[in-house]
Amino acid sequence: MSTTSELMKWGAGDLTAPNAIILSSLRNSGKVAVMASEEDDAPVWITDNAPFVVVTDPLDGSRNIDASIPSGTIFGIYNRLTEIDNLPTEEKALLNSLQSGNRLIAAGYVLYSSDTILCTTFGSGAHAFTLDHSTGDFVLTHPDSKIPPRGKGKFPKKYSARYICSLVADFHRTLMYGGVAMNPRDHLRLVYEANPLSFVAEQAGGKGSDGKNRILSIQPVKLHQRLPLFLGSQRTLKSWKVMVMFNKQ
Repeated sequence: MSTTSELMKWGAGDLTAPNAIILSSLRNSGKVAVMASEEDDAPVWITDNAPFVVVTDPLDGSRNIDASIPSGTIFGIYNRLTEIDNLPTEEKALLNSLQSGNRLIAAGYVLYSSDTILCTTFGSGAHAFTLDHSTGDFVLTHPDSKIPPRGKGKFPKKYSARYICSLVADFHRTLMYGGVAMNPRDHLRLVYEANPLSFVAEQAGGKGSDGKNRILSIQPVKLHQRLPLFLGSQRTLKSWKVMVMFNKQ
């Protein structure tokens, strides 16, 4: 996993570096037609006839690096829309990147923390792998992960509030222990953050919502479209009072 190794070595320097690393890796793979990144104004058309489209937040939580707070990479993968191959490059690159989350075929995140963890889904459960630094391999450590319902996590208790300003870190804790990872403002990006993590959440038995709608059912209309995001177990999101308060805004 040379791409992950490069990202782990990268420090709080040039914010374009992680984006360039991922683009280079996808270009070299020969498998990706389009990459849309939070760091770019427009999608990048990589090559004709490649089967996949990748959307990514290359380094989520990058503002926290100097504070030694965990960061991560978020990604989603779609099939290329072959029916629009005849359109101009810029137009087909955009339309491929604005697919609904319902069309995701894979998604996941990499958490850079005390361990380096890759959590991914291909539509049949969510599975987390931990990097073995001695071999460079990712080892399956959390097969078929499920978000614990309220009161069923490792530390069952009444809710308390935590916000580390690193979506990957907050969501990973929710996946492990239950609760809710959220940002009630129109702040998080539908294409790069909300859709991929909601796909993982649903495959882990949970849910992604903007407070009113299922995230994966929302059709993106802009590449950098922002919205509120709530991620957690279905039971928690149905019962949590914050959701009711948000809906009244």
